[in-house]
Amino acid sequence: MWAVPIQHIMKDAFSGLIRLKSLVIVTQLSDNDHIDVKSGGLDGIQSLQTLYVDDHRLCCHFQNLDDCITVEPQPPLFMCGSLMQNYILRVSMWVLGISAVVGNAYVVIWRFTEKTKSSNMAKQSFLIGNLAISDSLMGIYMLILACADLYYGDDYFVFSDQWRSGPICKLASFICLMSSEASVFLITLISVDRFLCLVFPFSPLHLRLKSTRIIVSILWVITLTISVIPTVLAGPNSDFYDLSDVCVGLPLITRPASFKIQTTDVDNPLSDRSFNLPVPEESKPAWYFSIALFLGVNLICFAIILVCYIAIFINVQLAKKKASRTTAVDEDLKMALRMAAIVGTDFICWVPIIIMGILSQTGMVVIPLQMYTWSVVFILPVNSSINPYMYTVSYLISDFRSKKSAEGTVSTGGATKSSIVS
Repeated sequence: MWAVPIQHIMKDAFSGLIRLKSLVIVTQLSDNDHIDVKSGGLDGIQSLQTLYVDDHRLCCHFQNLDDCITVEPQPPLFMCGSLMQNYILRVSMWVLGISAVVGNAYVVIWRFTEKTKSSNMAKQSFLIGNLAISDSLMGIYMLILACADLYYGDDYFVFSDQWRSGPICKLASFICLMSSEASVFLITLISVDRFLCLVFPFSPLHLRLKSTRIIVSILWVITLTISVIPTVLAGPNSDFYDLSDVCVGLPLITRPASFKIQTTDVDNPLSDRSFNLPVPEESKPAWYFSIALFLGVNLICFAIILVCYIAIFINVQLAKKKASRTTAVDEDLKMALRMAAIVGTDFICWVPIIIMGILSQTGMVVIPLQMYTWSVVFILPVNSSINPYMYTVSYLISDFRSKKSAEGTVSTGGATKSSIVS
C-alpha cells in the first residue's frame, strides 16, 4: 500500500504493479486544485479492487473499479462526467433555452407596444408581458448552463467545486429563482384576477390597470429579495442553501445529519495501516430554504390557482344554462380559457417537483441523482419555452375569428341592404 501526497499521475506511473489489490491516494489538495491524471497514467493496475482517496473526484478516473472509498464525504449531487450527462440533455438545453429567450422577447415587445382599446385588455397585456419577462430569464439560465457544459466538457467533474462556488453559478441561481418565483406569483395574480372578473363580475373588488401595476411591482421586489437571500448567504457546503451543479437547490434530496467514524484496515502485504472513514447516520433536508420556498410558498400559490379555476369552471357550467350572456362576460370567458391553458403548463411543470420533493423529504422514495438534471431541463423550464407560443397562437386564433365574424356581419348587412333596395 502506498500513501504519498501527490499532484500528478504521470503515464505508466503504476507500470509493473499488476498484483496490486488496494491503493491509497492522498492528494492533500484544496477544492480549487485538482490532481492531474495524464493519459495512460492508470495503466498497469488491472487487479486493483479497492481504492481509498481523500478527493472524491479521483473516483471518476477509476469508474471500472468496484470499490472506491472517499475519506471525506462527497457532495450530495456529485456525478462523474459532464454537466449534462447525455446528448439529449445537452441538445434540449440549447433548444429550450434559445426558444424561451427568443419567444418571450417577442411577446414582451408585442405586448408592451400593442395598442389596446380597453383597460381590461391593457391590464392583461401588462400581466402577460411581465410573465414573458420572467420566462425569458429562465431561458437565460438554461443558456448559462449550456455554455458551462460546452466549456468544461467531459472534464466538468474535475472543476465542479470551483463551478458551484463561482460567481457565474451564483448568478445562474439568482436568475433561475427570479424566473421561477416571479412566474408563480404572476400566474397566481392572473388566476385571482380572472376569478374576480368571472365569478363576481359586478363586484367593485376588481383589479384595475393602475392597481395591477402596483401589485406587480411589489411582487417583483419580493421575488428579488427571495432570489438574493440564498445567493448571498450560501456557501459551497452551506446547510442553508447548498448550490448544486445546476446552481439551483430543488428539494429532491436529503443529506446525512451526522457521521460516525469507522476504522477500516487496509489489507496489504506492503503495509499495515488503518483509516478513519465517515459513515453517514440519520438524514436531514439538504436545503431548508428550498423546502420552505418550493414545498411551502409554491404549494400555497398553486392551491390558490386550483381553487380559482375550479370556481371559474363551475361558473362556466352555470353560465351555459342561461339563455343570454353579455358580450363582456363572453370576452372574459374566452380570456379565462386562454389563461387556463397558460396556467396549466406551469401547473404541470411544478406539480411533479412538489410531489417528488414531498416524497423525498419524507423518506418514502429516494430520487436518483440523474433525475435532478432531467427535472431542471424538462420539468422546471419547459413552460417558459411553451408559453410565448401559446400566447401567439391563442391571439392569432382569436384575431382570425374576429375578422371572420366581422366579414360575416358586413356580408349579411350588404345582402339585407340589396334586398331592401330591390
